[in-house]
Amino acid sequence: MNTFEDTLEKFMKDIMANQENNIAEIGNIEIQVGQIAKQLAERQSGQFSANAQTNPREHCNEIASENGRIAGERDCNNVVAEKEGKNETEGERD
Repeated sequence: MNTFEDTLEKFMKDIMANQENNIAEIGNIEIQVGQIAKQLAERQSGQFSANAQTNPREHCNEIASENGRIAGERDCNNVVAEKEGKNETEGERD
């Protein structure tokens, strides 16, 4: 019977140690969530947190599909102009 009691006592100690570790980890997660919430509240709405960079390449690549169609072969300036025109149209809808 002594062996059973020793095993049960060890098992209970292990459970208590795991529970204490879980409580500590939950506290750490609560702190991290609080820090994230604070950063989100301080960030100005409508702005990205990262700095956007323009495409450094001066040309666009071609893309060939499986059926042999080729997309591309255009000047990047045309692609940018098309996107800007699309964005202006989208902005008018707002």
